[in-house]
Amino acid sequence: MTPRQLIDNLLAGKPADRVPFCPAVYEHKAALIGETPSRMSRDAAFFEKAIVREIEVYQPDMVVVGCDVYNVEAEAAGCKVRFYDSNDVPSICETIIAPGDGISGLKVPDPEKDGRMPVNLEAGERIQRHFGRERIIRGALSAPFSLASGLAGPEPLLLALLDQPEWVSKLLAFSASVIKAYGKAFVERGLGVILFDSHASPPLVSPELYKRIILPPTAGVIRYFRSDLGVPLVPYIMGGDTGLLLDSILETGTNNILCDFKSDLNDFIYRLLAKPVLLRANLDPYFLLSTPPDQIKARVRKVLAVGRRHPRFMLGTGILPYDMPSEKIIVVREVLDEEASKTT
Repeated sequence: MTPRQLIDNLLAGKPADRVPFCPAVYEHKAALIGETPSRMSRDAAFFEKAIVREIEVYQPDMVVVGCDVYNVEAEAAGCKVRFYDSNDVPSICETIIAPGDGISGLKVPDPEKDGRMPVNLEAGERIQRHFGRERIIRGALSAPFSLASGLAGPEPLLLALLDQPEWVSKLLAFSASVIKAYGKAFVERGLGVILFDSHASPPLVSPELYKRIILPPTAGVIRYFRSDLGVPLVPYIMGGDTGLLLDSILETGTNNILCDFKSDLNDFIYRLLAKPVLLRANLDPYFLLSTPPDQIKARVRKVLAVGRRHPRFMLGTGILPYDMPSEKIIVVREVLDEEASKTT
């Protein structure tokens, strides 16, 4: 069974021959080819080389075209991004709007020519040609609130949620338009999409504010990809302890939810058992970084013992740091393969 067939079976509620492996490899991609994240993220050839190497080393069942995943749309819309000669991840150094400013002056970027959007699209197209038949390749997208955080700055946006909610809603509507345009460009190339929204995670945002202000535009974006464009799998990935938001996350219409290592996997399984969604559980990357292989294997088996109670369970990791030793991640994949062999 190919990785694509594996995921298709889970989406259809059919048996799969093993638990899929979905490590979060972003800036760590660059380390696999001895490059910096800044150089890789601006060069489609480096990006392609890094993702090919990621597949060779870790054999992930799904792949994400992304490095500094929260910056690309914001940069294309006009924010300035600082790049580094070191192994640091590119970061936004200048926003383009402040709370209360007019939204009408903002322009939806053209994915084919603005910022690094064309680099990501070209890299995705190259990887799709290599591996698209056997693996699902996704373009990384910011969800509306996380993109708005890049455009206005995280702290100003959080304050505006409280005292200027109508302005925030207008900015989220603009952000949704950007994400739809960028995501459509991936879909037109035969790729999938994956939405990231950790800027909206508790305790940064309360469940009430999330449901009232953030949920509607987020659900609109996911509905656009799933219903209008026919994308079969639209993950909505939010790190942190998101148990308090789980009901609202389901309301977005996503069919792939993350239980991060800070959340209660037992609780997620209990609440999602009858839902037609894929459930991914993340291992703590800092546990992996600081722990010997035998203890990693024990932790993986413990998580699998719980996770397998969900019929659409997948195992992943939190974002792997640039300098994560590859053998720590290979150990995780080895345990998955060992456990699969016991059931065949």
